[in-house]
Amino acid sequence: MIEYVVRACVRHAYAVLAATVLLAVVGTYAARGVTLDALPDVTSNQVIVLTLAQGFAPEEIEQRVTTPIELAIVGVPGLAEVRSISRYGISSVTAVFDDTVAPLSARQQITERLQGVRERLPAGVDAPELAPLTGGLGEIVHFALTSDLHSQLELSEIARYRVGPALRRVPGVVEVNSWGGGERAISLTVDVARLADRHLTLAAFSEQIRLQLGVAPGGSIHNGVGQLLLRGLARPQGVEDVAALRVLTDSGDAVRVGDLARIEETMRPRLGAATFNGRGEVVYVMAQMLLHDNALEVVNRIQDTMPSVERTLPEGVRIIPIYDRSQLVVATLKTVARNLAEGGALVVLVLLLTLGSIRAGLVVASVIPLAMIGAATCMRLFGIPGNLMSLGALDFGLIVDGAVVLVEHAFHARLTESRRPEENESDWLARTCASVARPTLFAMLTISLVYVPVVALTGVDGKMFRPMALVVLFALGTALILSLTFVPAALSAAMRGKWPTRGSWVAKLIARFYPQVLARVQRRGAWIAGVALVTLGVGGFVLSRLGAELAPTLDEGDLVIQTTRSPDIHLSSAIEDATRFERAARGVPEIRQIVSRIGSPAVATDIMGIEQGDVFVRLAPHSEWRSGLTREALINQISARVREQDPNVELSFTQPIQMRFNELLGGSVTDVSVSVFTSNLDELRRLAERIAQTLAHVPHAVDVRVLAPTNVQVVSVVPDPVLAASYGLSGADVLATVRAAQTGIEAGSTSRGPQTIPLLVRLGAVDSLSGLSVARTTTSRGGLVTLAQVASIQSELAPGIIQHRDGERRLMVGFNVRGADLGSVVDSAQAAVERALRGKRGFRLEWGGQAETLDAARARLALVIPIVAVLILALMYFVLRNAKLVTLLMIHVPFACVGGVVGLAARGLSMSVSASIGFIALSGIAVMNGMVLLVRTQHASASEDAAQRIAEAAVDRARPVLMTALVAALGFVPMMFATGIGSEVQRPLATVVVCGLVTSTFTTLVLMPSVFPWFFRRKAA
Repeated sequence: MIEYVVRACVRHAYAVLAATVLLAVVGTYAARGVTLDALPDVTSNQVIVLTLAQGFAPEEIEQRVTTPIELAIVGVPGLAEVRSISRYGISSVTAVFDDTVAPLSARQQITERLQGVRERLPAGVDAPELAPLTGGLGEIVHFALTSDLHSQLELSEIARYRVGPALRRVPGVVEVNSWGGGERAISLTVDVARLADRHLTLAAFSEQIRLQLGVAPGGSIHNGVGQLLLRGLARPQGVEDVAALRVLTDSGDAVRVGDLARIEETMRPRLGAATFNGRGEVVYVMAQMLLHDNALEVVNRIQDTMPSVERTLPEGVRIIPIYDRSQLVVATLKTVARNLAEGGALVVLVLLLTLGSIRAGLVVASVIPLAMIGAATCMRLFGIPGNLMSLGALDFGLIVDGAVVLVEHAFHARLTESRRPEENESDWLARTCASVARPTLFAMLTISLVYVPVVALTGVDGKMFRPMALVVLFALGTALILSLTFVPAALSAAMRGKWPTRGSWVAKLIARFYPQVLARVQRRGAWIAGVALVTLGVGGFVLSRLGAELAPTLDEGDLVIQTTRSPDIHLSSAIEDATRFERAARGVPEIRQIVSRIGSPAVATDIMGIEQGDVFVRLAPHSEWRSGLTREALINQISARVREQDPNVELSFTQPIQMRFNELLGGSVTDVSVSVFTSNLDELRRLAERIAQTLAHVPHAVDVRVLAPTNVQVVSVVPDPVLAASYGLSGADVLATVRAAQTGIEAGSTSRGPQTIPLLVRLGAVDSLSGLSVARTTTSRGGLVTLAQVASIQSELAPGIIQHRDGERRLMVGFNVRGADLGSVVDSAQAAVERALRGKRGFRLEWGGQAETLDAARARLALVIPIVAVLILALMYFVLRNAKLVTLLMIHVPFACVGGVVGLAARGLSMSVSASIGFIALSGIAVMNGMVLLVRTQHASASEDAAQRIAEAAVDRARPVLMTALVAALGFVPMMFATGIGSEVQRPLATVVVCGLVTSTFTTLVLMPSVFPWFFRRKAA
């Protein structure tokens, strides 16, 4: 069947070429919609439920908000895991679903379960809301609003009501979030003595105001032949209107609100802020992308919209760019494109030199763009984005290997064989190409099979590396089809009457020197085998010394510094500290811009306390750094300058995407996390701190910290029902006084344009524990009473944050890895923690982050690779029909991998999943080249002995083996030595293939001919 296809393509060459061109045009059009990004989004299929509960402590939120939500969503079909965070004022519950569940279906199921929860939540807690449908890498554009003419409150309103709606209309933008500024409120600070004179309690005063405000629909009334719309409207427009409202006393008198309270416009309590370049506060705005959308296109749409947005801003308001994902996307795609282009150029050059024919070289080279079109079309059909990972393993030399074998065989046959009398040129070419069609098919199938283990990866590692393997398979599949259809047809059309009459100079060199080398090698077979075994042993020893990591760290060009301060810090102090931090860091010349995000944004998708901050540092290009300055040294300089100003701040250095990537892997922003599980909160903290102290002494484990603030002081006001009743107060009256002390009792709202402004009834300044004790409230009898008279006031330590996983309390300790490989550092850390906690009971530990994902990838590969090896063995036996030949061929693989191992060690690289994919690709090439050699031995004369058979086969196959190895290696050479952004991920893979092909080719052309006679000592029958 295969031979028939090849013959038909030669006979109908021009029809095949026309069909190929047509399909290429259609494929190019279809492939235009491939999404582009820097890295794959490894976000799990998750739904986040956010609930604001201003004024509630973490334990209260855990018990009264988080736990009811967790219980409501447990049992949803497809639910894999539930994580939660309860901290002051906010609850975040993350429901992780299986990847088989559609994201919109998951959100719908969670929404339905939340319907019954809303009625059970305490008063003062907002209704639960779903976080935007975005991924962990959805933060694509960041910028700041600043002005010398407008307040931070006004800037935040501009961001919320002008900038936000304009950007949300951009296709692909799902949310526009902000830090800084605030939310406007009208504060009614009551004079409790005057309230007491009128026998008004705080609750009664607030309720009377609330009942006076609102809108009443009145339908419509007739107006001749038309109608008039009717409504009732009680909506004060400002401070004066609120002051003019009246409240009734128990005697029936109406008293102006302005006579009982000081009324002013203020802000509601804030959860976060932002500062810029050491100049003070700004409003920080972040646009988030819809899950799985095209990052590059969405950013471009936002950039196209920004000029019109700027025209709508008031005079004096400026937009300062902070972060633009398109810069990283373009930089990484440029690195990939440059590496592919340089590799393709080297491959084409080698083809021209080795084939000795420009026409034939161009025929083979044309497979490259056609295979890329086929791969891109499949990427579009299967929704695989183009990024550093999915395109990082493409090797044009590997893609054209099948075409090289076929064309080289045709050239060799033209020079060494005579055409049959009855054959014309087309018939001869059809027969010649058909004779190698089957080996070419099986060789390409073998290479494809070795990628199956990568396709079998699941979870986070699957999302990272499966697209890479699939794209390679798409390209190889397209190249295989082209090799058996387009290439024979193109040869027929291009080479008609133009076949060279002599071999290329490369072929002549091989023909001249290789037989002499082979003869000497075969005479010293034992010595060659001994050297090979020693080399194999050295390779095994070097492999055991290599470190391990999930994937090389991508240098994004910028930094993120995560800061942690005292857990009881006030927002104003945090802003001052962040400003000093920025001024100190600006002393480093390589820093171009620095901006800090403090606490949580307006839509609390990033659950952070006031004590936490993310500092985004924009760096100059590496070409502008001081001579000899490394990234590690730069981080040390920044750290030293900052600690001079604030020695107590905890610092952790990472990068924008790396930070989110780590958070998605283990729920923390560090490279590695250790989760401690136990029900007792005090014991949980003690264990976590013990682990952190232990990890701090592990070499290369840096930025070690407990990923939660230390316990904070919580003041609890507990009403005494007997004492309160003696003054005519209820427990609700006492709690209302507590609420009025800081947060304020909401007494209705008004509006101004699209903005809703709450009215908050508050007591006077209560800024200390002693001030709280003497804070007074009114009684319905007209008296005044302090809180201390009707309640017990207690100050105690309580957790600043409580985390759950699947309903179980946990606390995480995190650390980053610098200066060593991840695997060895984690091994050392696990051993140290085990020693430190030996003998302790009542808890359990789980290691997460990149360490967990690396272990999962290893386990899956260890399961799948043996299965695939069996499949390859079966395929080899089907082709060779000889168990000894199959054994010899498979022995070839470990010897071929020695070069890759040594290459990694020589360049100081670790064994990563990226490097493992390189070994997988190398194994496929090694098996293919070995099969090209061994298949030839089956066609030798029966009178030849084993040594003669293998010698003739090796001489005959030396050219295609060297050509395929050379083009495959040269295709990866640019990736091996690339230095652009993103090159870190490609470098291990390319190093393995390039260095491994050296030992692979040696094994095929030297070692195998030396040991072949030992397998076949008797003459063939």
